[in-house]
Amino acid sequence: MLDNILGGFASIFAVGPILGIIAGVMIGIIFGAIPGISAIMAIAIILPLTFYVDPIIGITMLLAVYKAGIYGGSISAILINTPGAAASFLTAVDGHALTKAGKAGKALDISLYSSISGEMLATLVLIFVAAPISAISLQAGPVEKVFLLLFAFTVIGSLAGESIPRGLLSCCLGMLFAMVGMSTITGASRFTFGYTELMAGFTFTPMLIGILVMPEVINTIRRRKVPHHEMAITRSPNPADNRISWKEFRSVFGTVLKSSGIGTFIGALPGLGSSTAAFIAYGEAKRTTKKPEEYGKGSVEGIAAAESANNAVCGSSLIPMLTLSIPGDDVAALLMGAFLIHGLTPGPMIFFEHPDTIYAIFAGFLITDLFLLGIAKAGFKSFVKIASLRRYYIFPCVTVFAFAGAFTAGQNMDDILVLIVFTVLGYSMRLVGLNPAVFIIGFILTPFLEQNLDQAISIVGTDYHLFFASPFSWVFIALSIFFVYSSIRMRKKAANNAADGITKNPSATTSGEAVQIPK
Repeated sequence: MLDNILGGFASIFAVGPILGIIAGVMIGIIFGAIPGISAIMAIAIILPLTFYVDPIIGITMLLAVYKAGIYGGSISAILINTPGAAASFLTAVDGHALTKAGKAGKALDISLYSSISGEMLATLVLIFVAAPISAISLQAGPVEKVFLLLFAFTVIGSLAGESIPRGLLSCCLGMLFAMVGMSTITGASRFTFGYTELMAGFTFTPMLIGILVMPEVINTIRRRKVPHHEMAITRSPNPADNRISWKEFRSVFGTVLKSSGIGTFIGALPGLGSSTAAFIAYGEAKRTTKKPEEYGKGSVEGIAAAESANNAVCGSSLIPMLTLSIPGDDVAALLMGAFLIHGLTPGPMIFFEHPDTIYAIFAGFLITDLFLLGIAKAGFKSFVKIASLRRYYIFPCVTVFAFAGAFTAGQNMDDILVLIVFTVLGYSMRLVGLNPAVFIIGFILTPFLEQNLDQAISIVGTDYHLFFASPFSWVFIALSIFFVYSSIRMRKKAANNAADGITKNPSATTSGEAVQIPK
């Protein structure tokens, strides 16, 4: 294996592959940073251009677009609070809070370093333990995935904020909208109200843009009379506020490692994707942190958890594709098509039939991280300057890209209506205090839960004890129970600390609006 790895690095250090990687990184960052234009769209556009070049150049270029596109979503999320993808929503929550505090450089730094760390760790796993990991993940059938998804839903409890009822309502709304359309299991139509256009359900991209992006545009319109200097991105005069020091990164490196592990495991399970990994890793980091009150208000650790997890999925999602011919997500399915076009058939034999090409692609996967680090770091000042333009320059462009992205997702004008409907819904949710993050994760996970639950019931029949026959099931049950217990304990501890603070400082109850005494 070592000879193959060294040979792969020798093949990748040529003019063609290096230029392909650089072009892929730049294209991926641009497409990822534009709300509504995802990494898969960028790959679909670039894919035809790779037909006429060597597989090493073409596939490494596509992988560079993939990696940079996942990271690029964090740029607009941090600077203008408009996530380029669902996986970047949690980054927007903490990242934009830091931006408003004049610490945009710090948020961009930790996002980049965490993304690179997560990607490199997952890529090393892909190179050295792809086959064993894929064999383990193959053991997770529908029954095990049901318990994994139930564990994911328990994580939502930590993301619900201070109001658990509103968090549950947000999740239920997401689940409700995910059920619209024809059931993939029974074929029955649900909540279509006679409209055939709803038989396929709501297209994800217009829904995502409507919930996450367009409400921010409306908020900017409402604040149009606010002076520009109050809305523009400001930089703290203290240099330490505009970068991440080695000490700060070292303090969150444990979270990066743990979240990268979560992302690697989730990516190796086909179908779950980077959004699920980001939410689970963020919830786990919040549960174990010493400062949970900072999450959602500008937590560097929160950004590190979300970004390292969702970027780790990039490498591990290729594990089932390359070893078992099972694409881990929609992007991996598109990349699988690229492999086939170039005469490479994914599966266990690919490591024996095309070792030189595969290990060169692996080497390119690692080299991509270095170019992404350099190109993104060099562009920080440009990103901040662009985001500091007057809002009436930025958000009309964001709106155009949002509508264009909604239409190109399915080439259907009905998706424009979906975008408008979910824009109204997303803005209304913010007005009444509902949680868009919980809505999104409910919408994403419900189809997976429904499909795997139906398959699991078909497998076990009336022998319900088979649900608990797998050790994976018990592992996820134990994790769910432990997570619920830990979350309850964390909330009680926070409440006790708040009560102790009021007891030690009674004057705090007489200032501002800390306590309101009813008439």
